[in-house]
Amino acid sequence: MKRFFLFSSLLLLFQCKNDDLARYIDLYNNSGSPISYYLPWEDSVFYPDTILPEITPTLYKPYLFNKQWSVNFGSPGPNENQLFAMFPTDTLSIFFFDPDTLVKYDWRIIQEEYKILVRYDLSHSDLKKLNWRIDYPPTEAMKDVKMYPPYKEMNLITTPYHTLKALRKQ
Repeated sequence: MKRFFLFSSLLLLFQCKNDDLARYIDLYNNSGSPISYYLPWEDSVFYPDTILPEITPTLYKPYLFNKQWSVNFGSPGPNENQLFAMFPTDTLSIFFFDPDTLVKYDWRIIQEEYKILVRYDLSHSDLKKLNWRIDYPPTEAMKDVKMYPPYKEMNLITTPYHTLKALRKQ
């Protein structure tokens, strides 16, 4: 009887599809300095719109973190199919900022001059390949993810925005 119960439990466990699980996006900061992230869909801005909103993002956004942070989508959270059904495309964007930039500049200047460290445009399949883990700076596993600035520039540089801007002008 115990064997039957164990077998039945294992069979049910393996029949559950991965995309039926509640999802969290795990953000990892490997830069050695605090960074901030912004989730534009919280302000009803969706990919393919990759501009920063004209108004200051809602209170406490962008969010500051040091090493690791998990972004959930409510409790217990939607499964991945429900999550992507909320978006007009199968892609979501995440922006990363230097916290000093957010303190030093007015939001309008940040928006107009696009003072970001990086923007990731992550498709559903990208997130699956990355096991729902997003790193800053991008890792080798992220080289095929659509991002701005492109991975070729990002994998050489882990410095704040002003250095990236200077290198882009060369």
